[in-house]
This record gives sequence, C-alpha cells and structure tokens, in this order.
Amino acid sequence: MSKLRLGIISDCIHFQHPNGKFGTETHILLHQIEALAFYFSEVILCCPVVAFDDKKVATFYSANNIKIIAVPNVGGNAITDKLKLFSTIPKWCKAFKKVNNQTDIVYQRFPNNLNIPGFFYFKLKGKKTFATYTGTWKPYKSEPITYSFQRWLLKHFFRGPVWAYTDEIISNSRIHAGFSPSYTKNVWNEETLQVEQRIKKLETEKLSVLKLITVGALVANKNQQLILNACLQLKKNNIDFTLTIVGDGILKKQYQNFIQQYQLQQQIFLVGKKTSQELRELYRANDFVVQAPINEGFGKVPIEGFFHGLIPILSNLTMATVMTENGKRGFTFNANSEEDLVMVLTSIFTQQNNLSNIIGEGRNYAISQTLEGWAADYYNTVITYYGL
Repeated sequence: MSKLRLGIISDCIHFQHPNGKFGTETHILLHQIEALAFYFSEVILCCPVVAFDDKKVATFYSANNIKIIAVPNVGGNAITDKLKLFSTIPKWCKAFKKVNNQTDIVYQRFPNNLNIPGFFYFKLKGKKTFATYTGTWKPYKSEPITYSFQRWLLKHFFRGPVWAYTDEIISNSRIHAGFSPSYTKNVWNEETLQVEQRIKKLETEKLSVLKLITVGALVANKNQQLILNACLQLKKNNIDFTLTIVGDGILKKQYQNFIQQYQLQQQIFLVGKKTSQELRELYRANDFVVQAPINEGFGKVPIEGFFHGLIPILSNLTMATVMTENGKRGFTFNANSEEDLVMVLTSIFTQQNNLSNIIGEGRNYAISQTLEGWAADYYNTVITYYGL
C-alpha cells in the first residue's frame, strides 16, 4: 500500500445503512473500488447517496480506508430533470473541491453527467487523473451526444491514462484496452471442483436440458425479449430448456405477461435482483449464459460465467468475438435475429460438440480477468505514467 490518496468520481448510487456502513446495489463496482483501495492509504468516493431501505439488494464496503462524499442523485430525460442538473452543478463543484484537497490522484468513471463538469474542474486544477470509459468505445446509432462528447474529451484533452472496452488497435499511448472484472482469484479457485465435476459429467453423458441464465437490468438495450422469443421457438420445436432471468426493471411486467401468455412458467423464471452470493449459486445451477444486448461496452456477465464453468452465447457485438475467441470459448449470434439465436441453441443442444473443452478454455481465460490483475494494471500504469 502506498501513501497516495485516491479520489473516485462516479454516478453509481450509494446509500448508508443505519449502522453507518455505506453500500450499493452495484456489487461489481464496489468490489473494484475495494481492489483499488488495496494500493492507496485512503480512498475518497464522490457519488450520489440516497436513503436506505430494506428492499435494496445491498453489498456494503468492508475496507476501512474508503470514505464517501455525497452528492445529490439527479438525472432523467424530462426538462425538469435537466434543470435540476444545472442547479446541482455548484454542489458538485463543492464536492470536487473537497476531493481535490483530500487526494493526490483522481479516478473518473465515464460516461455520466457528474464527470462532465468533473472533467473541466480537475483539468483546470491540473490534477493527476486517470479514467475508465465504461460505455461502447466505438460510435453507434442513437448514441447520446453527451456520450460521444465525453469520449472525444478523453481521446484529445484528458490528462492521464484512459481504459476503454475495445478490441481496436489504439495508436494513442494514453488509451488502453481494458476489461471489467467481477471476481478475485480466490473465487476462481473456489469454483475449481464444481467445474471439474461439470466437465467430467459432460464427457460421460449428454445434456438433457438446455439450462440458460441471463443477467441484467430489464430494459430495452439488454434485449431480453429476443431471448424470450427464441425460447418460445425452442418450446415449439420440443427442445427442453430452462431460462433464469436475473434482474429488475421497467420491462418486468411485459416479460411476466409474455411468460403467462405462452404458458412458459415451467421453463422461464423471473427471479429479480440477487446478491453476489445468490448469483453465484444460480451460475452453478446453469450451463449457459445468454446475453443479447443491442449496445454494450463490456459484458461482465459472460466473464462471471467463465469463472463458474458456464459457456457464453452472446449477441455479436465487438467484444463478444474477443470473449469467445471466435468459437473457442463460446458462441455468438446476430443481435437482431431470434432465428439466429434459435439456430445456435438448437445446434448446441443437438450436437453438443466439444463443450467440455470450451469450458476449459473459458476457465483459462477467466484467470486473466481477476480483480487483482485489473487493480494492479491500473495502479502500475498510473504510477509509471506520472513518475510517482
């Protein structure tokens, strides 16, 4: 651990339990912050803080060197929401001043509204900074203009190293291809026995049921409806399957209605949000991770699946081919075609070729995607860049 103090600017919503502990429902970010905190004497996290209630599926910080500077939770698409953003900027700047005074380096997570003024504030202060762009690095149709603006700032005017989710060859020495980890090496080790048993079973008998899981907010971009449509076709084609849908969101009622309309209650299960441990249990109970996003910077869920011995079946976005290594570690399908997904699922079920080897390749890949490796890469790159 160095004597350096780290500031983090994030729009991830947090809350404070009555016992004083801070937590969030974004479990992965919390684990990433704790991994970075290992390298710093103190971490000051500037983020929105809302009231706590028992309905939250919470994870709480265990590292005692992490402190919170709260800012208001604002956002939305209505005009009144935008006006609230402008009226909140002075409060953000007051928080930025505290972060600037109490830290040596600042880590900014883009894209979000909070880090647009944050970029200019810390730029004017000459602060040592580094960043992650968690969105899709390559421009895409219907991309918010604020996203492309922030990416432009990071490419041309940001002071320090930037990590982006991309498979492109990057000429800018400040921009690094990165990943977004969920698990430690200990988790990888903990899963070894059950993965070995999974592989052994596959080598002696065929799967009788396609056990699928998909994880993410129930929103249009995650495209779970395409998976549901594909599953309906599997049922019509007499292919046995189960689908577990983890997450919550505005499309929950629509999906419930679909399941009821087509009498899929025995095959498809909407299980809501889950804690990290509950999610691990669900991974262990399934064989394939199916993700169908329309746009996504980096899919954490397939990587989590690799740790547990699951095989990913992914919409063919840029990073999907990297994760699956063109079929060596998993499968891809056309993001706009339920027929293509049905074809892939049917082929997997009827042929079941090489599945045990695919699992092994995924596990080997997962060991390179740990929280420890991610945090060490960030820390060493930043320290070298600034000569600290």
